[in-house]
Amino acid sequence: MHASYDDISLAYKIVHGELTVKKHAEEFTYLNLLGDVQGKAVLDLACGEGRFSRTIKQQGARQVVGVDISAGMIELAQQAENQQPLGTTYIHGDVAALGTIGSFDLISAAFLFNYAASREALLALSRTAYNNLKPGGKLVASVNATPLFAPLNNQATRKYGYLVHSPSPLREGDAVDYAFFTGSHAIRLRNYHWSTATYEWAFREAGFTTCNWQAPTVSQQGMDEHGSDFWHDFLREPNFICLECS
Repeated sequence: MHASYDDISLAYKIVHGELTVKKHAEEFTYLNLLGDVQGKAVLDLACGEGRFSRTIKQQGARQVVGVDISAGMIELAQQAENQQPLGTTYIHGDVAALGTIGSFDLISAAFLFNYAASREALLALSRTAYNNLKPGGKLVASVNATPLFAPLNNQATRKYGYLVHSPSPLREGDAVDYAFFTGSHAIRLRNYHWSTATYEWAFREAGFTTCNWQAPTVSQQGMDEHGSDFWHDFLREPNFICLECS
């Protein structure tokens, strides 16, 4: 994961910024689940190029710390901070080995846990999230959609800028490959499939007591711009789901 993200960090940033499904579904669903961040201390795990870190800080968070395993991603995040200082701190490091670096009101983990290639790795990531959370705080995460939606392995999602390829039937720990593309850039990512039961096992073992799953929603702006028919195949085969643990 480390080397691949260093290699594709700029392309990832461009693709993430251009895809309609990212803006009107992924960001919309995720930020709604994060809720009011005013005055909160937030740890953004797998922060990538800092897209959510910056948005969370702009929405009034008192403190935001972003962590990512890719040096290339952290470099892009720091460049954005240098160009428009918001007071966000970035750390280059492996989330699984991060340890306790603070006591945060909210943990954000967009597309972190789906990179765990084993149950042990999933548990290590879950423990890092729990150990950095204040009592009464919450974890908000997004993962690939396979815990709730079996990939159809067809071309219907090409119009949204992504394709999914996975074994059928899916088994625990199977690789799920995603391709994202715009007119000029394409990236390929490998995630791993874990059932809701396995995710919830890891979160409970780490110390969390509740875990609620959230299927994607589409913003009203997205509906107005593209129409409900456009979104039918995405909602049938989304590339992500969200969850909230406390």
